[in-house]
Amino acid sequence: MTQTVQDFSTILRPAPDMQAEVVDRDLAVTQIASQIKTDETAAALFAQACRFEAPFAASWIHGRGARSPYLSLELAEESLDDDGYRALLADVVLTTSTGVPFDYRALAAEKLAAFGAGKFTDALTEVVDSFEPMLARTREAKIAVPTDGIDHLFDIPDTVTGRLNLIISASRAKTLESRYLLARRILGIDEVVAPRTEAERLIISDVGTTMASPSDYLVPWDQEFPGENGTSLTLAELMRIVLMCGEFKLPDATVRPILVDFYRSVLRTGGRSIIGLAAGVFHVEHGTLSEPSYYYQGRDAILGKGIVIDCVGGAILQEGSFLGGGFMPILIHTHKHIRGKGEAAASERKRIHPCIFVAEAGARYPMAAVGLFETVDYLGKETPYEGIRALPHGA
Repeated sequence: MTQTVQDFSTILRPAPDMQAEVVDRDLAVTQIASQIKTDETAAALFAQACRFEAPFAASWIHGRGARSPYLSLELAEESLDDDGYRALLADVVLTTSTGVPFDYRALAAEKLAAFGAGKFTDALTEVVDSFEPMLARTREAKIAVPTDGIDHLFDIPDTVTGRLNLIISASRAKTLESRYLLARRILGIDEVVAPRTEAERLIISDVGTTMASPSDYLVPWDQEFPGENGTSLTLAELMRIVLMCGEFKLPDATVRPILVDFYRSVLRTGGRSIIGLAAGVFHVEHGTLSEPSYYYQGRDAILGKGIVIDCVGGAILQEGSFLGGGFMPILIHTHKHIRGKGEAAASERKRIHPCIFVAEAGARYPMAAVGLFETVDYLGKETPYEGIRALPHGA
């Protein structure tokens, strides 16, 4: 490897909070723009960064640009010739890299559709033709699942490697699904449906691309993925494995990147968003009920350390919102259990009133607010926290 290539790689590698310590930002932007025009090796490294591959997955070039949510896409548009720019956009859309945030892929898809897919039309068509949709667990299959009377039971691999393989496999499957959705839209096979509810408008206004549909963030919790020994696990079950097993709570150099890719591909969390240590998202069926619900986490939105969101009702975290932190125990509850007069206390386990938790752009749910946030209690009312509110289910 030449010194020039080493230098270019070093410029691309730093995370945003380290970039200023390594190189002047303006000089680095100028050098990147210059080298990717004329140096094939530099262009290849830049493309690798745009696929969010190691060692560039957290590169500062994925920070906000002057006119774009991502500096890297802005640099590509301003620096590459038409053929190079089209090739990079197609690479971002078509890559099977599980680390590419869905909003980044969708923004590239929007640019590619406007620019014209050209010679990549056949590759997009192949993505559409070869895709095999994942099935959802049927009601009959749910009834046959073992239960302890409170929760249904499922097999969890007894090794860290087995559990990691589960979420890697799920990440790959959902990445293929995202490629399929965007390829169909680029080819004009599907049109994105305009938002019809307040929840959908909040999502689409925040994600900021015509290639994203509200349905992309309507999570099918019953969707099945391969487990061990010929078994299958639903997305809801995978989320509970990730939340319960200790290896996923630590910033291990092997596990943490796999977990980040899982959230980006399976929940389609936005670029630069963070789900902190010991934090997470989960969904628990009530009886056989497991309706899809919205989970949207926009760019730079943060679930702080230790905070958990129960997504039976749904949650929308717009850009730059920040919930909790500091390992303080906080549960955002998006449905309320209902007990009828004269009924046994346990009857409320299966009867619920769902709603949608909303953190508007830039909102802060403070870590001092320890405990349970019962979102339903704030339907039609103001919450104690600016920018935090509740939406009726289906609104």
